[in-house]
Amino acid sequence: MSKELECRARELLAGGSVAAVIGYAEGAVPDAAAPVVITAPDEAERLVLSPFCYNNLAVYLTRPEIKKLGRVGVVAKDADIRAIFVLMQENQIAREDVHIIGVSISRLGDPSAECRVLPYKTHEELLGHLVKNVPPAELSAIEDVAQLEDADRTERWAYWQNEFSRCIRCYACRQVCPLCYCTSCIAEKNRPQWIETSAHERGNFAWNITRAFHLAGRCVGCGECERACPAGIPLMKLNRKMAKEVRDNFHGYVAGYAFEGEALFAGHRPDDPDDFFE
Repeated sequence: MSKELECRARELLAGGSVAAVIGYAEGAVPDAAAPVVITAPDEAERLVLSPFCYNNLAVYLTRPEIKKLGRVGVVAKDADIRAIFVLMQENQIAREDVHIIGVSISRLGDPSAECRVLPYKTHEELLGHLVKNVPPAELSAIEDVAQLEDADRTERWAYWQNEFSRCIRCYACRQVCPLCYCTSCIAEKNRPQWIETSAHERGNFAWNITRAFHLAGRCVGCGECERACPAGIPLMKLNRKMAKEVRDNFHGYVAGYAFEGEALFAGHRPDDPDDFFE
C-alpha cells in the first residue's frame, strides 16, 4: 500500500497538480509514523501507509506556511476527510486548494490492520464513500455516553472533577485538533480574561468545558485530542456526548458529511429547537 501511495503522490507532484503533499513518513519509533511534507516527485518514496499513521493531517491545512505553498495534496483517513470537509464548510480552506488522497486503515495501532489507498479522487466521490461505508455512528449506543447519562448529577460532577484535576493546561489537545484553528485562543486572552490560565479546578473546568462547546457540531471523532493528552483525560467521552446532543436536537446532524453549505451553527432554521431558552 505504501507503494501505491507513493505512486499517487509522485504523479500529483510530477504533473503539477499540487505543490506539496502532506503525508506520513517513518517515525523515530517503529509504532508511530511521523507527519511529513514533500514538494518533489523523488521525495514520494518517503511516504508510508501503516496502522501507525495516527495523526490527523488536516491540522496542517490552515497553517500559513502550508497555505502559501498553493494547492496541496493531503493523505487523509476517514475521520480526517470529514475534518477537511468541515474546514471547507467553515471557509477555512477552499475546496480547489486541496486534493485529498483518501486512505482506509481498518484498526489504528493494530499491526495486522488492513491499510489501503481509496480509489476515489474527487470530493464528491469521497463523500459518497463516507456515506456508504462510514455511516454516521449510532452515538446513542456508545457505552461510555450511556454511562454518563445514567449517572446522577453528583456522580457526573465527581467524575469530571477527578478527570480534570489531572489537566496541566499544556493545550496539546488544542494543538492537534484540526478544528482548533483560531490564531488567538480564548484561553490566552487576558483583556478580559475569560478562562483562568492556572491548572486548578476552576480554570481546568472552564477550559475543558469551553473547548467541548466550541467543538459541538464540529468534532469528527478522530480522537487526536485524547491520544495527545499526557494526563490521559478521556476527552472523547465528552466530545461524543456533545455530538450525540447535536444529533438528537438538530435534525440528525453529524459533522463532516458535507463540504458545501452552511456549517451547523453558522445559520438558523425556523424549526431549530429553542425550548432551552425558557
